[in-house]
Amino acid sequence: MNTPNDEQFFEALPQSKDAEPRSEFVEALEAKLVQRARTQTNRSKRIVLKLATWTVSAATVAAAVWMMGVTPEMFTQSRVESQAHLVPRSFSSTEITESELSQAAIRTLEKLYEKYPPFRESEKRVYVAKAPREVYDIDFRTFSNKERTEVSLYARAKLDAKSGLLLGFDLEKIPGQEKVEGTLSKERIEQQAKAFMEPFLGKNLEQYRIEQVDGQEGTDTVSHEAVRLQRYVNDVQVEGDNYVIGMSDVGHIRYINSGDSTGMNLDAGQFPPIAERPSPKKTESGLAEVMQLTYERVGKKDVDYVLRYRESFSGYLDARTGKEVKTTLWRGESFRDSIAVKPGGKKTMVASAKEAAAAMEFFGQKVEGFTFMGSNVPEYMLGDNEREYQAKKGERSIRLTTVNNRAAAFKISYPELREGDPTRTVAELQERAILFLEPYLDSRVKTVRMQEQVYVMGRQVELNFVREINGVIVPDQYYKVMIDGQTGEIIGVNLTFPHEQESFADVAKVISTEEAAQVYLQHHPLNPRYVFPLDNNYNKIQEQPVLVYSAEILKSNGDVDAITGEWLPLQ
Repeated sequence: MNTPNDEQFFEALPQSKDAEPRSEFVEALEAKLVQRARTQTNRSKRIVLKLATWTVSAATVAAAVWMMGVTPEMFTQSRVESQAHLVPRSFSSTEITESELSQAAIRTLEKLYEKYPPFRESEKRVYVAKAPREVYDIDFRTFSNKERTEVSLYARAKLDAKSGLLLGFDLEKIPGQEKVEGTLSKERIEQQAKAFMEPFLGKNLEQYRIEQVDGQEGTDTVSHEAVRLQRYVNDVQVEGDNYVIGMSDVGHIRYINSGDSTGMNLDAGQFPPIAERPSPKKTESGLAEVMQLTYERVGKKDVDYVLRYRESFSGYLDARTGKEVKTTLWRGESFRDSIAVKPGGKKTMVASAKEAAAAMEFFGQKVEGFTFMGSNVPEYMLGDNEREYQAKKGERSIRLTTVNNRAAAFKISYPELREGDPTRTVAELQERAILFLEPYLDSRVKTVRMQEQVYVMGRQVELNFVREINGVIVPDQYYKVMIDGQTGEIIGVNLTFPHEQESFADVAKVISTEEAAQVYLQHHPLNPRYVFPLDNNYNKIQEQPVLVYSAEILKSNGDVDAITGEWLPLQ
């Protein structure tokens, strides 16, 4: 697209069906979101933003840019284990032919053709994604002119590759649809939603109940034009198994979104009987094991850090063992043991684009032949006192970010990084990252801890570290290093710096994790749920459901004062 300004760009974006962001955009967006979230004094609203593993469309880009207005606490894929490991992060799908679809998917397509006959003759593009479950994304499109610039039909469906179950549907443009006669009441919309899903779910539709749509699932203002079908088995909610169905203003189905685990196993007989669940006492003790002590920042000028217990786990504890159960809904952070560092305290200042090249040399990067200029990122998308510079030579681009004129981050992008897999071990990558970081760490930083999740996109490997004080992590003081997983070359870094004046509460005065867990439970008692956990490699959703107790941590919106034991709801 070639548009002269931001306003026209966003106006044209929804009409550009094939628009996909460059990898640099995804990386830059992530950096902005994480930085914006972690520099907030208070965690005002917990919203999880997760880019799906299927193709990133123009709609995703627009939604992601819109999300810059909020402050998401995390921006990660959702797989983790107890030791540091590589986590694939893929923003693209593999294109296949229609003939390669499974027979189950073909049968579902036939049902769609019955409802929408123009789909059968339309052009189709099929993409397959493997994780966290194998799904097909199918585009339907018809052009109305020889130049292929005008589209008379555009829609997209998402199907489970194994069962063929309809998981998603988006009707952008369908010819010949007329307004539904009569009043578009709440009851009528619920009836239409159920009637639409009946051919795809059959008798299994009886397992789903109509519920109010949560604003965080779709739009910030939800009206009766959207309904939610939530699955229950044995009167127990099945987490991640639901549909949100939206209606157009003329009374037709507009979109269908589903949870990550929707339809993984529709046989209610394979769910553990709720009557056999044990006492939640063991589960309550399991909650104490996953409470995380952290230093949270308060104040503006003179910065004080107070001690809080906060949740950093899936929210689901096995009803039999009390152990945490990992699902795609996982949103926490886990960290390895302390790493002693030798800080160098080096810094460099950048006041103009002319000085950006020298700053890159300061980071040990060769930039001969690169000419830097101010980036075209709008100011409202930058952080406080943040500036960005960029340069490009051939297919390699460089981005440098400053905060208060101090060089704080850079990222090098080039096509080769998108292909192949890392060949170096996590231990080698960690050692390389620490050696690179040490010269630029503030002299007050004595130990850091590395996040267990080591993210990978192509050859690019991302390692995240946080500062540690008195054995407690300081989440808003973090360091990210990006490395070429084959050559060991440093291709990016994101630094934060301690505040001029800062104080830390005495860790010797904290209450126990057991006491903190009890405070949580007073506000959010344990409730039974069914979940579909991830497999041992944390890449695939298992088809066998597990009965868990949920402390509703994901929706708690509160922390525990680690010294007084006071419950602190987020404002």
